[in-house]
Amino acid sequence: MKVVIFGAGRVGRGLLRILEKQRHTVIVVEENKDVCEEIAVESNATVINGDATTPELLDEIKIEGMDHVFAVTGNEETNFLASVYSKQAGAKNVISRVSEAKHSLLLQRLGVETVISEFTLARDLANRVSSPTIFKLLNPIESNVELAEKKVDGGMAGKMVADVNRQQKYNIVAIFHEGKFHVPGADAMLQEGMKIIIIREK
Repeated sequence: MKVVIFGAGRVGRGLLRILEKQRHTVIVVEENKDVCEEIAVESNATVINGDATTPELLDEIKIEGMDHVFAVTGNEETNFLASVYSKQAGAKNVISRVSEAKHSLLLQRLGVETVISEFTLARDLANRVSSPTIFKLLNPIESNVELAEKKVDGGMAGKMVADVNRQQKYNIVAIFHEGKFHVPGADAMLQEGMKIIIIREK
């Protein structure tokens, strides 16, 4: 997948490391020239030194072809402008870092998903306590297994879950169909257009 990250602070760089391990194509936009030089040395990302709110820079990136855009700079206004532009330009999924719930509601009405840093941190810390093993399972740094989603295509359609699991050497743990998740039995039949959630070793 093609991904743009606006901002290379702690959040942006952490996100970059995870995405590169998953072999996604990443573009990073950062104002600080020194930080850009560091990232260029330590990663394979395309690094652009510039202001994420500059129209010429945004046009150059070709946002309309991006699968995911993350606006995670430390500046609320920059995140707002970059994420709204990206959504209007046609990026498939846009996620913005915000600091206040009211800004989150506004962006959501504009079709932008949001992450409120304090809420996310609190949730992650709580998950460490209440479900430590699950937290480790889902943490890409600690775990040797991963969850992934796939769209059922012609090669899978009409086959039972058990047969696909055996052929592909992974386990289907959920099916998303007609807006709902289902836990399938081994004899459940896959249909074209469904999405399956799988768990597999990296």
